[in-house]
Amino acid sequence: MNRRLTVIVASAVLSASITGFMSPAFAEVPVTTSIETISPAQPVQPIAAVYPLTDVLNVQLKSVLSEEILGGTRIGIVIKMENTSTSITKVPDYEFRVRTSKGITYTLQPSTANPRIIQPQTTTDISYMVVLDRAEKISISEVNWIDVDYYVYPKKETLMASVPITIQPWNGVDTSMTDSAAIRKWSDAFRIPALDSPIEYTPVDIHKESTKTGNVYVVQLLAYNPSSQREAIPDFSIDGKNDKKVFTGSRLEKDTIQLDAKEEKYMHYAIPTDQDTELLSLNLLTAESFTSGASNVVSYQVGRLNILLPGDAAPQNYEAYALGTSMKFDARSELIHPDLQVSLVELHMNDNLDEGSKQVTAKFRLYNQSARPLAIPMFQTELIGSGGYQYSGRRQVLAATSVLPNTGTTINYTYVVPATETGTGLALKLQDTTAQAPYKSTIAAYSVNLQPSDKEDKFSIYPFDVAIDRWDISYLFNSATLQYTYKGKFFFDIERIKETQVDESFPQLQFELHDSLGRLVGTSVKSLIGQERLVTGENNIAFTGNSEQFDTPLTLKVYEIFKTENGDAKRLLTELSRP
Repeated sequence: MNRRLTVIVASAVLSASITGFMSPAFAEVPVTTSIETISPAQPVQPIAAVYPLTDVLNVQLKSVLSEEILGGTRIGIVIKMENTSTSITKVPDYEFRVRTSKGITYTLQPSTANPRIIQPQTTTDISYMVVLDRAEKISISEVNWIDVDYYVYPKKETLMASVPITIQPWNGVDTSMTDSAAIRKWSDAFRIPALDSPIEYTPVDIHKESTKTGNVYVVQLLAYNPSSQREAIPDFSIDGKNDKKVFTGSRLEKDTIQLDAKEEKYMHYAIPTDQDTELLSLNLLTAESFTSGASNVVSYQVGRLNILLPGDAAPQNYEAYALGTSMKFDARSELIHPDLQVSLVELHMNDNLDEGSKQVTAKFRLYNQSARPLAIPMFQTELIGSGGYQYSGRRQVLAATSVLPNTGTTINYTYVVPATETGTGLALKLQDTTAQAPYKSTIAAYSVNLQPSDKEDKFSIYPFDVAIDRWDISYLFNSATLQYTYKGKFFFDIERIKETQVDESFPQLQFELHDSLGRLVGTSVKSLIGQERLVTGENNIAFTGNSEQFDTPLTLKVYEIFKTENGDAKRLLTELSRP
């Protein structure tokens, strides 16, 4: 006689956060929210129903696999079996069968790794599998437990439990998830269905990076432990998906991640893709296994969730930045010391006519508020142009490695952008390149505005303000070489902002003389620090270089120059003409 089935309906309450930012490196998907705080919400997501198998054992569907493999079809079922009693209970030796939508029944074999007993008040996974030597799509409608009595003739079969398939079967990596409960928006927080883990995950960033081996999407999740005890993050994988192909991802953190009660940490996945791939969604998968014989283990993955990515039309929502104010960083990042204030003090753009591009230069001030020296952090920056494209910054090479107490220092970054860049609608990202090297993670992002151009006779090279009171250029004709050489006399008024340290790596000033046809006829490099520095008052500057003819008017261009790992970078400070 069939056992009367009583369905125990279960549900899981997820804490969700409407947060996240999206920032592909080439076709930028803009930031949608701040990365600093997570605001909880409470959506409810149903999970598979629980059915009684015996008086003390309950069963629940965990995974349903039906995929075509080379030369056949593999069917795998994983059941969560719970012992509700207060004593050890044996796993019954029932036959396990699946029934297809066509009415065909297949008997699956239990894994040799399945437990024989279940401890009281605990739940364990029971795995079954069969491989058919026919390749076809099989739709499974239900699973059955059959008690077979082989000691009577004919053998007697009794249906002990029948469970309908209420979760979407996994048909392999190309499976399209259609269950609405398994589809999540980018802003949604989630728990992983079918896993006994309280950990909640929120997608916070995805961006595309160009590496030597090709393009890689880097996905960043925030994992949070809402429980009152330490929990380990379970193993799961994330694949990228577009409308044609699935790309396998891998977790960057190789060690087990432990979360204390109420603790949260980031975790990252790298998804290599083809050159022109634009991902549309992510598949989250968990691993299952089946063992036959002594050591023949079959491992496979089952999709749990499909996470939609925001489209290109997602609104841009970077926080507006006021020049000179202290930046706010992701509180979970350990790159920037809490006592080290980082602020953007200069942001300029000028033409680079020789190379047919434009150059943006950003100067950051790092101020140490503590009573001890602090190391200068190795953060990277990226500029997001008005068209949504990102440009990596070239960092100034520094001599100093730390910032003295109660003082500051400066770091320059330069960005080469197309000549069509308008300079409006810019954004700036600060990134950690060490936590998940060789990939980057964003720790701050702001909407920024370019500074207006300096007056012709005044310019700033923080922490110095320089005014040119008057200047003159004289020349000397060498009758032996029939060439002209040049010398300048400049009267400067130089003011320096206090509490900012400078050293030999501080940018220098490059003076360039150009004739009426734009040809460079003389250069001179001077410093604002050191023994031969420029000073307030009269300064004589000799130009290196010569010309075979004297031509007027002469144009003087003054640049700020600093060294980067890719060579010298320079920013036009002012341009003056002298008849």
